[in-house]
Amino acid sequence: MRMGTHRLTSTRVAIKQIPKSMSASLTREIHHHRQLHHPHIAQMYEVIATESSIWIVTELCCGGELFDYLVEKGRLPEDETRVIFGQLCLAVAYLHEVGIVHRDLKLENVLLDEHCRIKLGDFGFTREYDPNALMETFCGTTGYASPEMLQRKKYQGPEIDVWSLGIIFYCLLTGTLPFDDDDETVMRAKIIQGDFEDPVWLSPGMVSCEPQGT
Repeated sequence: MRMGTHRLTSTRVAIKQIPKSMSASLTREIHHHRQLHHPHIAQMYEVIATESSIWIVTELCCGGELFDYLVEKGRLPEDETRVIFGQLCLAVAYLHEVGIVHRDLKLENVLLDEHCRIKLGDFGFTREYDPNALMETFCGTTGYASPEMLQRKKYQGPEIDVWSLGIIFYCLLTGTLPFDDDDETVMRAKIIQGDFEDPVWLSPGMVSCEPQGT
């Protein structure tokens, strides 16, 4: 990733160089991302193709990844969590309103600008969804994946993102994943069973309901 500056406006941007040999897998991501316009989604400004590379110019999010911010803080105060999570929910709601699902929501794919405002990025697994049809592709990261996805069940789409939002919310409040284990098989089992604990120090308004099964 490189930084650039627009000569006329002095706007700073992020520039990502991708080998042209990988361009086929980027077609859908670019198609979706360049159509998205929302205050809490990282804006794609331009795509430039050269003989050997694809250059993608996007909004610069100089606050870095939400993951790194959380690692630095340990966990976030409840008031700050409400603000950050609320902004992320607005971004995801917008995606669903325009008929697409992200399918890879996680701390590493959420960026922060210089004012610590949310900018959702990385649309590599984004797809259109049809309320009358089901998807079945497994994608994303295990710790953030929903039970139905891990069980290879078909899904509509938005519910997958909503589950991942819940995982992110828990992470912001506690500094850790709700279903965490070094053994991925054990982690999958915990997710499917809904096996997690709410720390006793969370305020009553933040404590989740008991899992109702899937």
